[in-house]
Amino acid sequence: MAHLNGHLLWHKYVEPLYQAGNQVLEIGPAGYPTYYEKTLKEKGLRLSYQVLDVRNDFISGAEENPHFILSANELHYPFEDDCFDIVFSDQVLPYVGSFWLWYDELKRITKPGGYIITITAYSYPICPSPLDYWRVHAEGMKELNQQGSLETILCKTESLELAEYGIPQKTGYYFAGASIKDPNGGREVLRANLIKRNWNRIVGNIPKLRALLLNPVQVSFDTITIARVKQSQANP
Repeated sequence: MAHLNGHLLWHKYVEPLYQAGNQVLEIGPAGYPTYYEKTLKEKGLRLSYQVLDVRNDFISGAEENPHFILSANELHYPFEDDCFDIVFSDQVLPYVGSFWLWYDELKRITKPGGYIITITAYSYPICPSPLDYWRVHAEGMKELNQQGSLETILCKTESLELAEYGIPQKTGYYFAGASIKDPNGGREVLRANLIKRNWNRIVGNIPKLRALLLNPVQVSFDTITIARVKQSQANP
């Protein structure tokens, strides 16, 4: 399930990549339409937008989408080679057992010159759906791209929640964990974090109080990767 930091990363780095007429696949959708499809539609961008999952117990209504596809195999999707301009997933990689084989499948269905985009939890605690396997460093995703002969356009582990809520990036003002707006915690979690943020703004500027009373805010870090299939590269 996507969370605040994933949305923020998508808006900053991914949203500008979509172009009218693109063939798009979103893997692991939540809701109908998903947050991402809804945002693009509201901006008037006309796309061919399909969504896919391999289970029907965590998709939160996405199965109501007439373009929803339920795949019987998480490592082989029911598409021909070179189908999509953009293949996107948010919080899917951690739940795929052999994610390197899955990544090869994403490459197979992406057109030469197209983008494979993943946003994946880095600091989140274990969150079984039904199993939670992986947390991946940015350098690990770069290596995965290199092994697959993909061009790395962007790959970094980042929290945009710090800037979104005005939290100083100095050590001590925050700690890495779940999202400041954790969907499992609801309004109480957000309220507690915002109270701590305001408190830290006061005591953080007073050295003697800072050491004793600073109460760090929990924020999420995610690894975002934008890879491009090389134009000269064709699937065998």
